Amino acid sequence: MIRNVIFHAKSLIIRKESFLTFILVLFSMGSYTYSEITSLPTNTIINKKPSLILQKTIGNSISIFYLSPISYSRYKPKKRSIIITTPSEMIMDTGLIKQKILAKFLVNTNKNIGYEYAQTLAKIYIEESNHEGVNYDIAFAQMCLETGFLRFDGTVDRHQNNFCGLGVIGNGVKGLSFKDTRHGVRAHIQHLKAYASTGKLSNKIVDKRFNYVKRGSATQISELTGKWATDVQYDNKIRGLLNRLYKPSN
Repeated sequence: MIRNVIFHAKSLIIRKESFLTFILVLFSMGSYTYSEITSLPTNTIINKKPSLILQKTIGNSISIFYLSPISYSRYKPKKRSIIITTPSEMIMDTGLIKQKILAKFLVNTNKNIGYEYAQTLAKIYIEESNHEGVNYDIAFAQMCLETGFLRFDGTVDRHQNNFCGLGVIGNGVKGLSFKDTRHGVRAHIQHLKAYASTGKLSNKIVDKRFNYVKRGSATQISELTGKWATDVQYDNKIRGLLNRLYKPSN
């Protein structure tokens, strides 16, 4: 008799707890997971339905169902990418344009430049600029301006590896020459740092005109006009190239 009473009482408790679980499941659609329903150790079995999980309580025959949030099980939130539309005009800053975009920007304007070489040149500009803390976006844009997108149709010849007109003072003076692309780019970056900063160089000086510069006298693009070049539109030309670089189509 006592056993029957205990059995019926236990069955009633189980039915009530199962009913409570069902109510929680019913009203938990889209809400947070009800993992607090039981504090006992559990084994988890994943049901075929992505939003439904069956938990079996160890040492107990009670099965507790709960729903994980539908937004997490079926719909993953899309990552928002930050689109930067305004380039920095500070010379001592971090460049943001990707290497492949720099390369594409170059070859799209000069079809005679191979994409592989453009990629290599962009990579070197990024590396050398990062060594010295120089904004490679500005450095690369300035290189495009000074060399006519590597056409070298001005005073400097291609074989000089002079990417920024270093030492060109007019009257047919061709300026400095460097043994390879890496050293030519390094000299360019060092010269920019000479103007924009009073800090020490990370690499050995290859820019022979480094010490002729008044250190820290041009920290942004606008201050290069009249110092780096006499062209009164010099900063506007670099700014225009930067704005083109930052267009999504590039």
